[in-house]
Amino acid sequence: MKTKIPALAAVLVALLSGTAHAATPAVPTGCGLLPSYLANLVSSSAPWYCPINQQIYGVWASYLPFVFLVVLLALTIAAMIFMIGIAFKNDTIRNFGVGELYEGMASALIVVFFIYICAVMFGLGPGIAVGAINPYATAFNLITSTLVQAQGLYSAVYTPYITSSYYVSISWNEVIGGQKIPYLSSLPQELYKLPLTIFYILPATALAQLLVDGMAGLYAQYYILVFFSVAAIPAFLAPGIVLRAILPTRSLGGIMISIGIAFFLVMPTLFAVAYYFTAPNLLASMAQQQSQLARWGTGTGAEQNALSATSPLVTALSNVRSAMSSFWLLVLFYPALITAVSYVFITQLANFIGGASRVGSNVRRFI
Repeated sequence: MKTKIPALAAVLVALLSGTAHAATPAVPTGCGLLPSYLANLVSSSAPWYCPINQQIYGVWASYLPFVFLVVLLALTIAAMIFMIGIAFKNDTIRNFGVGELYEGMASALIVVFFIYICAVMFGLGPGIAVGAINPYATAFNLITSTLVQAQGLYSAVYTPYITSSYYVSISWNEVIGGQKIPYLSSLPQELYKLPLTIFYILPATALAQLLVDGMAGLYAQYYILVFFSVAAIPAFLAPGIVLRAILPTRSLGGIMISIGIAFFLVMPTLFAVAYYFTAPNLLASMAQQQSQLARWGTGTGAEQNALSATSPLVTALSNVRSAMSSFWLLVLFYPALITAVSYVFITQLANFIGGASRVGSNVRRFI
């Protein structure tokens, strides 16, 4: 059994070399690893997909050779240590070399798993049959669509708010363009100031603030995903592979590998799933409410539509407020849940990778 270990290492090195060569296509399609016919189909139906897919694939492909080089170097050094132990008939050196071979194989398996998942994201495997599945592109598209719709809804709320606030702020005898204010000049002052304030101005102020806070949260989520789509591999995964190949920094390398995989794979996938099941219905509802606000809140008669609890503008604003529960799921609950799941994933994977040395020791004693 002991004499088979160098042969197994050589086979693993050959397999890794072949995988590295096959993982990067010779002629890129401009849409990651998607074949040209599928890239053209996706570009016509979702023009936002291929540019995002290609850019993230470029980051992944540029650092892939370096990661494989480090893994192969770690396996080579471990094999040399093992052979030195055999040559000098030193069981301590030989066992240490066997342990390092196990650690190198564990790193290689991690890299192969990471490459397989990324290849699925960029179009190999199921992507060829089912089409575009990159979670980054899905999350970015739905986040930006929600941002655009929230900005439009904010404008629809703000337009009647600013005119109503102006009408409430003016005194009874003020005029506009040399004439007294129409339809309000015959009413006692308190009959239009108090209803406008209670039924529209105060709720619109609170809703506008919530929309601003929500859009700030959406922008934060967007740029967090942008950062990790670019920085997860060069800042965490690749250095983690290097550090894991060195015995004193193996635990730190395991933590960095876990962070890189969580930020590059787990987090965008969770964001894409959360937005995919929530954002489409929310966008349709927000578009409908924006249309109603624009209908009743535009023009000189906007204030007449907000003078009672059953006025159309007040009703439209109430419908917007009732639809905000789904909006807050996206901007508050889902990010908190995704952060918690990503943290648990990092801790569990780091513990698993860090425990590989203990598993290797048990296997060496068995051998």
